Amino acid sequence: MPAKVLFVDDDQLVLKVVERSFGGRFDLTTARSAQEALAIVREAPLFAVIVSDMRMPGMDGIELLQELKVISPDSTRIMLTSEGDQLSAMEAVNSGRVFRFLTKPWNEEALEAILEAGVQQHELVTSSRVLLEETLAGSVQMLVDLLSVFDPKAFGQAQRVKDYALKVAARLGAPGHWDLELAALLAPVGRMAIPLAIQSKVNWGEQLTVGEREIVDRVPETGARIVGNIPRLQPVARVIRYMNKDFDGGGYPEEAVAGEGIPLEARILRVVTAFLGGLEARGSRLVVLEQLKLAEGLYDPNVLDALEQVLRVPEAGGEPRKALPLRHLEPGMRLVEDLCTPGGALVLAAGTTLAQIHLERLRSVAAITRIPEPVLVDCG
Repeated sequence: MPAKVLFVDDDQLVLKVVERSFGGRFDLTTARSAQEALAIVREAPLFAVIVSDMRMPGMDGIELLQELKVISPDSTRIMLTSEGDQLSAMEAVNSGRVFRFLTKPWNEEALEAILEAGVQQHELVTSSRVLLEETLAGSVQMLVDLLSVFDPKAFGQAQRVKDYALKVAARLGAPGHWDLELAALLAPVGRMAIPLAIQSKVNWGEQLTVGEREIVDRVPETGARIVGNIPRLQPVARVIRYMNKDFDGGGYPEEAVAGEGIPLEARILRVVTAFLGGLEARGSRLVVLEQLKLAEGLYDPNVLDALEQVLRVPEAGGEPRKALPLRHLEPGMRLVEDLCTPGGALVLAAGTTLAQIHLERLRSVAAITRIPEPVLVDCG
C-alpha cells in the first residue's frame, strides 16, 4: 500500500506539479493553506509524511508543522524553503520540529529522495514505538501474573477492581483508560513489602492494631515507589499513590491534595475498592453504595453517581462458561470461582485470567494435593 503523504502549498501550480509527479508513487493529498491542512490531519491523522511550504498567508510552514507535531506526532515533517529562509529552516530541523528541508526550486529526483527518506523515518518511528509498547505491555503482564501467584487473593480482587473501574470511567466519559487499568492491576504490588503475619490477618479479615492498620494504609505509597521505577509508568504510579486519599484531603499520603486535585483515576479506584470490600462483607450492592454515600468527605460524589449508574444496568449474560478438568485449561481462560486446596488454601482467585505461569502453578500444586475438578471458566 502506498505511503500517505500530505503536501501543503498555497501555489496551485506547485500542487499540480506534485500531483503529476508523485500521485502514482504515493497516496497523495494536497492542501492550499495551513488551516485546510490542519482540518485534514485532524480528520485522519495517519500521514507518513507531511510537506509544507515555508511562506504561506496566515500561518507559515514552521507554525503549521509545530501544530502538526502535536496532532500527528509520528508523521515525518518536511519543509520547503526559499534561499532566504534557510536559517529558519535549519533552526526548525535542529529543534526537532522538522525532519529535513529542501530549498526551492527543487528538482523531482531530490524531492523524491527526501519523501522516501521521510517514509523510512516514519516506519522506523512507528515500529520502534509499537515494539516499545508491546515490550512494556508484556513486561507489565508478566509482573501481574507473577504477583497473582504470590498473593492470589489480592490480585483476584485487582481484576474485579479493574472491571468495575473501567465501567465507571466510561460513565464519566474519562479519556483513555491505560493508566487506570494498569493502576488497578498493579496497585497490590505494595503488599509485597508487608510482613507475612499482617498479610495473613488482612486476608482472613482479622482485627489489625493501629500500627498494622497504618502499614496497610500506606501500601499504595509503597506500590507507587515500586511502579514508578518502571520507565513510562510514572503516571500510573501517581494514580496508585493517591488511591487511598480521601476526597476531602484526609488519609494517606499526608499531603495538601484534595478534591479534583487528586487524579480522577485514583478517585475511581478509591470508590471501587471500598465498594468491593464492602460487598464482600455485606453482599448487597445497593446497600454498600448507600453506605459509601453516607461516608461524608471520603469519596468523590461524581464517581459514586457513576458507580450507581453502572449498578443500575442489568449485568449481561457474560462469556460462555465451561466446566473443565485441569488438564484442559488453557491460557486466556478466566476463572469463575476461587481454586482452593481441600484444606482451604487459596491457589488462584476468581477473576484470574490464566497465563502459562498459572497453569504451571496448578500442575505443581496438583502434584502434591488434590484440586477439586472440574474447574468453571469463562472461555470467551
